[in-house]
Amino acid sequence: MKIVEEKEAWIHTHFIVDSFYITPEECRQISISVEPELMQLGLQYGLTYNIAPSKHRAIIVLECIPFDSVKAVVEELIDEAIKDFPVRLPEQRNIVTNITVAAQETETTDVSGRALVQ
Repeated sequence: MKIVEEKEAWIHTHFIVDSFYITPEECRQISISVEPELMQLGLQYGLTYNIAPSKHRAIIVLECIPFDSVKAVVEELIDEAIKDFPVRLPEQRNIVTNITVAAQETETTDVSGRALVQ
């Protein structure tokens, strides 16, 4: 997994990754490895995790907008923490395979109630 985009949104910095979601265990691992370094950099704010609904991507949210030099260090820290995580794609729910339909007669009725055979 890796960061593919970075955005500033109001008072947060969004690091958008190339995966659909991040598991709770991976979130803990990221927090454990990155948040102590944030404190060393003088940032008192932590990370939260979300999904960008329109992009189908997971977001790691830094709860502030640091200076560009600090932001680059944070991005490197996050990239290092997530580099071995697998990329998860969203489920494709509109794909159906291995279904066969046997020809069969169905009986329907028209408006007057007469039986029609198709």
